Amino acid sequence: MIRNTHSNCFVALGVLVLVLLVVSVVQATEPAAVAPQIVEVFTSSDLPITGKVAINPGSVRSKTELQIYELDGIQRIEVELSRDLTADPEQSKRIVLQRIQQLDEASRSRMQHTAMGLANAVQYGVDRYPAMVFDGEVAIFGVTDIREALHRYQRWREGGK
Repeated sequence: MIRNTHSNCFVALGVLVLVLLVVSVVQATEPAAVAPQIVEVFTSSDLPITGKVAINPGSVRSKTELQIYELDGIQRIEVELSRDLTADPEQSKRIVLQRIQQLDEASRSRMQHTAMGLANAVQYGVDRYPAMVFDGEVAIFGVTDIREALHRYQRWREGGK
């Protein structure tokens, strides 16, 4: 009876080791998740992007670069620059030029980033947003969750539907 118990333990232990070994081999032969090097997100301030933490799914590549462009950024700054202007066009022009010269570095940087986003959107043929472009070659439209867009991109790369 005692021998039976010991041999049952050895058999159970052997089966457990075998199962773990098979699971490890199956996982090693599965294709790794395809991670893009850069994801460019084209959106507006009223369409917030979610799922930013999932952008690096542990692939072999280094961390994926994420660029978010709010395409309405220039319009928002234009509204600030044209606030409370006079009816006189010459005076309004001077006021706006003065305001532009007084823009802080953060505002200038936001304008430059938005302009770069607009240029990239034109280059990629992005004509609506939200849109996410992976490595400059694949665009996914209408999604604001990066995890969902990354999942769709990976399925596409793997040949899935």
